[in-house]
Amino acid sequence: MPTLTRPGLDEMMARLEGTLAASPADATEIVWIDARRGQESNGKRRRDSYEHAETTVFVRVRESGRYGFHRTEVAEPADLARAVREALAQARLSDPVPAALRPEGATAPVHIPGEIHDPEIARMTPARARDLIQRLTTEDETVRLGWAEGRVAVADNRGLRRAAEATTAWAGILNGTGRAAAASRSLSGLGLSSLLARAKEREGPETAEATLPDGPVPVVLSQESAAALLDLLNRRALTSTSFLHGTSCLRDSLGAPVFHPAVTLRDDGTDPRGLPFPFDLLGSARRPIDLIAGGVLQTPAVDDRLARQLDRPPTPHLVAPDEAAASHLFLVPGATADEQLLGDRDGGLWIAALDPLESFNPYDLRFRAIARGVRRIEGGRLGAALPDLVWEDDLRTLLSGALEVGAEPVTLGENLFGGITAPILALERVSGFRL
Repeated sequence: MPTLTRPGLDEMMARLEGTLAASPADATEIVWIDARRGQESNGKRRRDSYEHAETTVFVRVRESGRYGFHRTEVAEPADLARAVREALAQARLSDPVPAALRPEGATAPVHIPGEIHDPEIARMTPARARDLIQRLTTEDETVRLGWAEGRVAVADNRGLRRAAEATTAWAGILNGTGRAAAASRSLSGLGLSSLLARAKEREGPETAEATLPDGPVPVVLSQESAAALLDLLNRRALTSTSFLHGTSCLRDSLGAPVFHPAVTLRDDGTDPRGLPFPFDLLGSARRPIDLIAGGVLQTPAVDDRLARQLDRPPTPHLVAPDEAAASHLFLVPGATADEQLLGDRDGGLWIAALDPLESFNPYDLRFRAIARGVRRIEGGRLGAALPDLVWEDDLRTLLSGALEVGAEPVTLGENLFGGITAPILALERVSGFRL
């Protein structure tokens, strides 16, 4: 990997300004991302520890109606000039295409929602993380603590200038069968002590039963499990690529009911309760957008190619030069308290985590997962523990049937630029489990 100089935002913007001024292309756009990530774990998860830094620069040019693109991991002035030349060379070999569309309000001033950069996270090192884990945990608890800090600059020759720096911390706790996870823009917001307490509350008996329920049963998914399923839904069915390639099972359902009316899935990079970030990789200002409202599909993430196909404006969701995807998802909470929701599913199952989770038939959202931290719901509380279960099911059917959304969301994610905020999710008449 190239040696990183990790310049500040002012230096980054100065280099972009110089590159834009020297570019001979009709139009030039540059995105610069400089990020450092690390993770530290104890116990058997110690092998998951790492630390690395990386720089990514995207350059897109338009010349005589043709687009060219180049990506590089080095960002000295000479390297940026070379990236422009490479993009121009690609443009000369490309077919002419219409000019890229901008999302509505793309050039509006951005609002940075609250404090998204925490000096404590920016100073984090593996040694600091190990010390923090050792001070807060006992020998019975396994903790995975991760962190990321990054700088992003976006500029083009039409006058767009965006720059921001952000941090993220995430943690996963394993305490016997008890599991909990969370993410935050700040170390204090992560709340490691409360996260440890949540994992402790979910801990079950040492000996797990080896019997499965007879027939379909209600299932209550933890916030972590619900977020995992929403991430699958987003990646397989709501990205611009899945719509363009025809692999989304929702491709022909715009404006139609697709899920239970209790399901409202919103993307909002301005909400400080999640992992906010003020703009996408095109520099377009984030804003709240309902992808699914009351079970009705409103829109996928839309890039300029899909915008022409669907005859609707692009959305501020660009995550790569050729893909738009929602990255600040919120499953809107319901009104029922979590304790009541759990009590109403007596005799059902509680699932603390789905790991791993994979889709083996993307078009109809069939999935296979290992359900971990499984407990019986007895007397409205978490009861006897079950061993890890294999769960195969259809996500679209699950979210279309009777369900109820909890009232207390948790933010999850290990991405510097976004995450998923979800409450617990109660599903009725679930089967498909096996030992």
